[in-house]
Amino acid sequence: MRVTLAILCLMFLLSPALMAAEKGVLRVSGDNSWVAFVNGEKVAEGADWQRPTVSEFKLDRGFAVIAVYVHDAEPGASGRGGFLADIILDDGTYIGTSDWQGDKKDTWPGWKADAGKPIQSRKDGWEKPDYDDSSWEEPMEYEQFGGGIWGFGAATMRQTLHDPDCLAHWIWAGPNDQADDVYFRYVIGEKVGVDPSRKLATEWGAIKSKRLYSP
Repeated sequence: MRVTLAILCLMFLLSPALMAAEKGVLRVSGDNSWVAFVNGEKVAEGADWQRPTVSEFKLDRGFAVIAVYVHDAEPGASGRGGFLADIILDDGTYIGTSDWQGDKKDTWPGWKADAGKPIQSRKDGWEKPDYDDSSWEEPMEYEQFGGGIWGFGAATMRQTLHDPDCLAHWIWAGPNDQADDVYFRYVIGEKVGVDPSRKLATEWGAIKSKRLYSP
């Protein structure tokens, strides 16, 4: 009985890693140009919103930080900025730039946005996993993919996106005819710390120290 209990404890310690997604695909479009990062590393950039970038990435025990900078080339009210993206994980999770976050809506926060200066002038580590984005705002949601002012480009975009079809909405930091340089972040899962007390060897030692194997 005690041996069985020890095995169950070991399975409990390992189960989060076994259940977490390991890989994902990030699909991004921005009006007019964008640069995308995963865990602080640049994975894609583009300058034609009708031709999204598609990037594969790995998660660290179910954790990753997606960060995207979008620049609207037409200054001020003469143009309207927009950011469209989705994340498809290998466990079947779909995450779009919208209020709807699939089955993770109640447990994972949504996208965050921050209007600022051009990326060449921003040196605060906004794309890094440990950056504090608590002051960032919830983005304003616009048309869903295929509709609104970007609807005419959907057919061309689908040539790159393929399946599954994009369910996301275009978003921006506030009214999209004002800020021209906007930053976005999305956190997948929770970062697992490196506290030695949680290491498997230590936990296994703790189990044995409780004499679970003693008669």
